[in-house]
Amino acid sequence: MRDPCLFGDYRTAMEDSEPRLYEDIQDYDAAKALFQEILEEYNESNTPMNLVLFDDALEHLTRIHRVIRMDQGHALLVGVGGSGKQSLCKLASFTAGCEVFEIQLSRGYNESSFRDDLKVLYNKLGIENKKVVFLFTDQHVAEEGFLELINNMLTSGMVPALYADDEKEAILSGIRDEAVKAGTPHAREMIWGYFVQKCSNNLHVVLAMSPVGDALRTRCRNFPGLVNNANIDWFFPWPEQALYAVASVFISPE
Repeated sequence: MRDPCLFGDYRTAMEDSEPRLYEDIQDYDAAKALFQEILEEYNESNTPMNLVLFDDALEHLTRIHRVIRMDQGHALLVGVGGSGKQSLCKLASFTAGCEVFEIQLSRGYNESSFRDDLKVLYNKLGIENKKVVFLFTDQHVAEEGFLELINNMLTSGMVPALYADDEKEAILSGIRDEAVKAGTPHAREMIWGYFVQKCSNNLHVVLAMSPVGDALRTRCRNFPGLVNNANIDWFFPWPEQALYAVASVFISPE
């Protein structure tokens, strides 16, 4: 029983020509060296993150990355605010070759606005054929009804009645040739089923929630897909090693 037990396929994450092999990463030092290199590359093309990759963070990164690399892999990250859930999700998504999609709350943002954002997401998934991580936090829950839609995405891969009839027709005509080429019958329902399956295969929902208070407990009871269809990763309080690692980074001379 090795300690740590770190398995992943991110050793060749930044080398597109190399095959990805799921393997034993061996130890924290090896994982840290790999993720440090990936983080530098991430910071070049995105808003830079000043992440300290202590042992606990490496375990969470490996875990989240493994879930995102799974077919239809979804995650529920549970931890108090500031424990690094969103930052680690973004780095794990980048490592897995996925784009991160988040909603932007504004004054008067309601379920109709949320559905419009979800259409943008589903166009990326089904029409542009992009692998996307939909990062949704408890700050994004402007209305509890949003979680009903998230629950549908987790359980069936699609939000019911998301598209109006004319929008649906446009999608069907745009994807028909591709679906037929893939061996799908010409029937309208079959073509739509192909689109839904494609979206479902490209979508990874990552929920970042806080366990403080009763909100999460109530939501998990009301929307069972949050628990049944997602891999749960608990972010416990940082251990002493993490505190030392973070402090030493911030007080060490440049």
